Amino acid sequence: RISSVHWLALLVAGAAAQGEVHIGEETMVEAAAAGEAELEHEYETLYVLFGFVLVGAAVMHLMKIPLLRSVPSTVIFFVLGITISAVVESGLLDGVPWFMHSYGRWVRVDPHLLLFTFLPPLLFSDAFTIDTHIAMRTFGQCLMLAGPGVVIGSFGSAAFFHYVLPYGWDPATSLMVGSILSATDPVAVVSLLKELGASPVLTMQIQGESMLNDGTAMVLFTIAYKLVSREECGSTCILAYLAKSTLGAWAMGT
Repeated sequence: RISSVHWLALLVAGAAAQGEVHIGEETMVEAAAAGEAELEHEYETLYVLFGFVLVGAAVMHLMKIPLLRSVPSTVIFFVLGITISAVVESGLLDGVPWFMHSYGRWVRVDPHLLLFTFLPPLLFSDAFTIDTHIAMRTFGQCLMLAGPGVVIGSFGSAAFFHYVLPYGWDPATSLMVGSILSATDPVAVVSLLKELGASPVLTMQIQGESMLNDGTAMVLFTIAYKLVSREECGSTCILAYLAKSTLGAWAMGT
């Protein structure tokens, strides 16, 4: 693929050959160098991705050491992520341009891309490995926790943010933040329960609620976001969106 800089260099060179534009040798060299740098940056984005894959493989290999078996892998990855971000923000890696360029690309990535890329495989992997017999027994409890439970938690958190915190958030903004925090993902808790031999029913209740709460939280977040962005959405619009998001999704799934 030829970049826009290369196309510009070719057009200017052709015009100069016809005597319409005269360009110096130094300018052409700079344009060519800029084009090469742009091409190099395109594949430098993969550096951080491959590096994190290697780090993840190394962590999973080190988890076989007896001293590290009791530590959940999710905690290790969380600490590593905070450490890497702190090192980058401190400026210690500013002298490594290829890493900073790749890291910057991933920091500026569209969050919707991450959501729709990683959330479906995570939900599928959890649903594929559950015990269907215990899941059917605890389905009603999981549904109550992921439906009304998340709604109560979201509005309770929104009330705390609105009336207690000194940020001056309006109710819609408080509900938007509360819906984000109400969708818990207890991966480490579920792994610990399985390792400690806890009750399968309790484990399924927590795991099943974590698989179902994302839908409720996303619906609440979308409604709160529409209110924050001042979109024209009254009670009829909200009820229509709720029906489409719940009943429509159920109809497509069945």
